[in-house]
Amino acid sequence: MPSEFGMKTAHLVGAVVLLAAGGVVHGMWTHRWSGDVARDAGVDLLAKADAPLGDWQPGPATAVDERNTPKGARATSRQFVNGKANKRAVASVTCGVPGVVAAHTPDVCFLGSGYKLKNPPSKQTLPLPGGGNVEFYVADFEKTTATGTEAVRCRWAWTADGTWHAPDYPRLFFARSQVNLPVLYKLYVVHPIGDDDLTKNDPYRTLAADLAATLGRHLSP
Repeated sequence: MPSEFGMKTAHLVGAVVLLAAGGVVHGMWTHRWSGDVARDAGVDLLAKADAPLGDWQPGPATAVDERNTPKGARATSRQFVNGKANKRAVASVTCGVPGVVAAHTPDVCFLGSGYKLKNPPSKQTLPLPGGGNVEFYVADFEKTTATGTEAVRCRWAWTADGTWHAPDYPRLFFARSQVNLPVLYKLYVVHPIGDDDLTKNDPYRTLAADLAATLGRHLSP
């Protein structure tokens, strides 16, 4: 019988695939497919995150099935495990055409797949290792299943040049730089939430900030 840890990890991976798959629907609605140039030109950032991030150990990088991603974009997911804190999270990076990558957000696709929004998306500023800050959107979702209620927290941000942003209007924000920076990247960090008090010690915030710094270095001039 699968362990509770394994079952919850499978739920996290499924949630990340859901985030990528929702972009297909948006692309069909807006008719903004732009071929594969931006997708192929993008760097597979998450595949480069092979080294441990503090206490977080990376698992294998897995490409999200292209049937679950919009044309002109691709996505990779990776599980991170913190054995010291007994925590786990799944990260995903989608890259491709800015008009597609910027438009789709978790508060849209999760609600259409049985999740309920526990709190409206808000912005969270996290300190970066080595100085500076990074801003993420963050929101909590929950879903009732046959085995109980599962709750997850999702952080997300975008970058075109290595500096991550959580702008009010992502498509407008990145449209200004699309000519010179035709590939946009979106980072998701998803993890389960339960009875833990994360207000004082939240290792997931550290993971999100470390990932942003590590992945951004592969794009910075």
